[in-house]
Amino acid sequence: MRRITAGLAISLALLAPTLLVACGDDDAPADADAGIDAGYQPWELDLLDGEQGFSLRTPEFDVAAGAELQDCYFVEVPDLDGGNDLWIDRAVTAINPGSHHTNVFHVGEIRDLDPADGTAIDLGGGLQGTFISEGECWKSPNWAGWPIVANSQNSSIDDPLTDWQLPDNVAMRFAPGEMLMLQVHYVNATTQTTPFRGKVGVNFYRSGDVAPMELGTLFATQQSIRICESAPEPSYHGTCALPAGDFTVVAANGHFPSRGKKFSIFAWDGVSIDEPLAAAQFYESDAWDEPPMELDLDVALPENGGIWWTCDYQWQEPIASVGCDTLNANDPQGAGDCCYTFGGKVEQNEHCNVFMYYYPKAVGNITCN
Repeated sequence: MRRITAGLAISLALLAPTLLVACGDDDAPADADAGIDAGYQPWELDLLDGEQGFSLRTPEFDVAAGAELQDCYFVEVPDLDGGNDLWIDRAVTAINPGSHHTNVFHVGEIRDLDPADGTAIDLGGGLQGTFISEGECWKSPNWAGWPIVANSQNSSIDDPLTDWQLPDNVAMRFAPGEMLMLQVHYVNATTQTTPFRGKVGVNFYRSGDVAPMELGTLFATQQSIRICESAPEPSYHGTCALPAGDFTVVAANGHFPSRGKKFSIFAWDGVSIDEPLAAAQFYESDAWDEPPMELDLDVALPENGGIWWTCDYQWQEPIASVGCDTLNANDPQGAGDCCYTFGGKVEQNEHCNVFMYYYPKAVGNITCN
């Protein structure tokens, strides 16, 4: 992973920072203004001109004590080359501490999350977009089929910027005028805190290659997870196949909230029903709050294969403001077993999500949910 550190930062899409906070014994979140007088310096990223690429910046925003928010920002890709596709081979991102995740998607079929319903907002670098807070931005079916562009979970106060240079002759492709969504999730509660104000930024740098290979992306989730009091150490896995072809993984990371203990990703032959051998593993994380983003991978996937991923969990007593009554009320099975089930809220749900980047891009978009 290549990184740049400049003051304190925020991050977005293709990689990013996240000051995820440690689990606490009570429900007392941090004051959003705490620490500003103790030497906090906001991160800085240069605004790119059209020759260099384009920049996105969210405004700064407060995350109130006890709050958990998820906001969606929409923006059109600028036309920087007379109507031709825009090729990007480097992304530098920054995220203020407190972000649970930051994702960027190509906007696909519109359901109930419609950019046209948003409020106009300045996203920096001369780009105007729209903004939708909460509501439909929480509902994963709204973007389940949208291709991921980039993600980041790194918002460390000491190292807030991430610099990702793609391999030679590999680049992301954007069509001028296509819509992107930047999704930002912040928490200022018990398992995670936001010590300052929220903010995210990303720079997309244009590729100098004449005819690069297109980067492909894969987003996959395991939604049947249940972490229950009576079975406190479950393990869940998922598989996702790619079309026939020769594909090389260049970056990957996993994502789960605080009950997650180990996240593993393997190259998979597309047939086996048992977890692949250790030699096939190319990603592992035991950090739910600061999961590593592996950016310098060079993993050939088996022909007609794909990936297998496994999430291991440890049940925890829910925090006082949630309690087993809330978990039981939200349990689709109604088991009354104080179970954490699939969802987006970090204090009361769990997930098991994979972000993977590979080349050359397969025909069609790959999502496994």
